[in-house]
Amino acid sequence: MTDDLDRLQRAFRAIALDDAADAERAARRIEPALLAEMRARRSPERPRSISRIVGLAMAAALVGGLAAPVWIVTRGARPPRAEAPNVAAPPVEITTSFLPLAYSAMPLTDARVVRLEVPRTALAAFGLTPIDAVETTRTGTVLADVLVGDDGLARAVRFVRAARAPGVTP
Repeated sequence: MTDDLDRLQRAFRAIALDDAADAERAARRIEPALLAEMRARRSPERPRSISRIVGLAMAAALVGGLAAPVWIVTRGARPPRAEAPNVAAPPVEITTSFLPLAYSAMPLTDARVVRLEVPRTALAAFGLTPIDAVETTRTGTVLADVLVGDDGLARAVRFVRAARAPGVTP
């Protein structure tokens, strides 16, 4: 049995030597053709243009990195602008966050926000107190924005203190 193994190993070695010799002959014949093809396809402009682009990008990043802090410092050093003397700030509404209602888990494809006047007792249902939380109207109601789905179901509500001009009561 060892004779068979020795013969098999010698046969494999001979095949490997023949393959190596064939590869050497093919490499000597193919290598010059491959080198000539690679030289023909290589463009001498490409490395220069890529390095130029990279250099310009690095220069732009450097200029931007240096200019940004200077701009921020000089912008902060300017004297404040004089505001127009008789310009009043626009009135601001104060709102709570939207609070979910019973049908808030239903899928929703389209919704609208509707402003309503609701009784003051609606605040208590959400654990809110009407003291300065929202603006009350003369009728004992409060303003609320209700999120209504396309199916007509109310999904969420938020309470609103209405915007008003200075000196004007709702």
